[in-house]
Amino acid sequence: MALEASVQRVRIYLSQSDQWQGGPLYLAILERLRSAGATGATALTGLAGFGPGQRGRLAMLNESGYDLPVIIEWLDRPERVARILPLLDDLCGEAMVTSEPVPVYRATLRARGPFSADRSVGDLMQTESPTVTSATPLLEALRHFVTDKLAVLPVVDATGLLVGTLTSQEVAWRSPLRMPIWMLTKLTSAEREPLVQLLNGLTVGGIMTTEPRYVVETITIPQALTTMIEWGLRQVPVVDRHRRLVGLLGEDDILREAVMQAENSADEPAVREAEPPPPVSLVMQTVFHAVTITQPLNRVLAQLLATPLQPLFVLDPERRLVGLLTLASVLKGLAGEERTKLLTALQQPEPPEAASLPGRDRPLAELLEPPPPSLVPDTNLIDAAHRLIELQATQLPVVNGEQTLLGIIAPGGLVRALLQQSE
Repeated sequence: MALEASVQRVRIYLSQSDQWQGGPLYLAILERLRSAGATGATALTGLAGFGPGQRGRLAMLNESGYDLPVIIEWLDRPERVARILPLLDDLCGEAMVTSEPVPVYRATLRARGPFSADRSVGDLMQTESPTVTSATPLLEALRHFVTDKLAVLPVVDATGLLVGTLTSQEVAWRSPLRMPIWMLTKLTSAEREPLVQLLNGLTVGGIMTTEPRYVVETITIPQALTTMIEWGLRQVPVVDRHRRLVGLLGEDDILREAVMQAENSADEPAVREAEPPPPVSLVMQTVFHAVTITQPLNRVLAQLLATPLQPLFVLDPERRLVGLLTLASVLKGLAGEERTKLLTALQQPEPPEAASLPGRDRPLAELLEPPPPSLVPDTNLIDAAHRLIELQATQLPVVNGEQTLLGIIAPGGLVRALLQQSE
């Protein structure tokens, strides 16, 4: 008989007469454990026993007037015991509390969530982070967003101290470049040159934020996720205790960690999860950017340019997914005056009106990309994370058997859902 895993067993020794706020203490402790997320615990009454205050004689089950012993036995994952046990200190008082590892032949425990309690930000961050200084020319800094696929570019001083960050939003707000940064690589030299002239002479220092948001390498992964979600960040600089840059943490790193933790849990056959990972249908985003294939192209372009970093899902009249419209596919499909109109509109400070855009009499289908790979509603979160990483996708559609678009899954939504599962 192979014992391949272990859990932690906690025993709390009480007396039947112990009270808490007018009720039995053992019930108060059980309720505290339940509300804190423990897998399970049982209160056992002894047939007979004595303790430090009962040395005169034994307390017997068939006698009145004596305190019978009560033992609460709680078995759980070690990391969950470490989190919850201190929450019982006020209830347990002077009671004896023991904790010990117990080999397991077979067990079903409450899911631990995707992030191990003993893993910190420093364990999964990217350590090879590109950096710039405040004196770096802006054009040179912009290349990093494309070549390194960054959401945030750390700005450091000569000692490596984090002094600022640069994002695409700040570039759009504070520089003459309004179109998405990646588009510079898709333009002809004649189209690119006027934009380069606008950006020449600008440095990172005039565009960056000087109050950077960051996380410290020693904090736990759930703590970092809470911070990223609160700030709405897809990627965040990681610093040491002296605020020197040591890496970057992004949503992709977090999803890879979740997948790895799930694979590690699968290697413990003796311990099974009580709850399967939730399906994407419970966490998918049901409000998304979509158009119908019958709409005029210029009206669709007006909607696309209002949020140029987000693709548009294209549906048929029955709301079946038939394709995807992206700025890249539109730019590739336009030429001459139509292309010039699009590029001019992209550089305007406000989203353009449909009348100023090309394609009023052009079929939308000519510019469509094929539908992206999709998920079904009962795909679990870990499999969805694995699929996003595998495809290097920013979002995936969720469709039913008839290919009706039900919602979308993006890395940010998955990260929030996985955080809710974690200890």
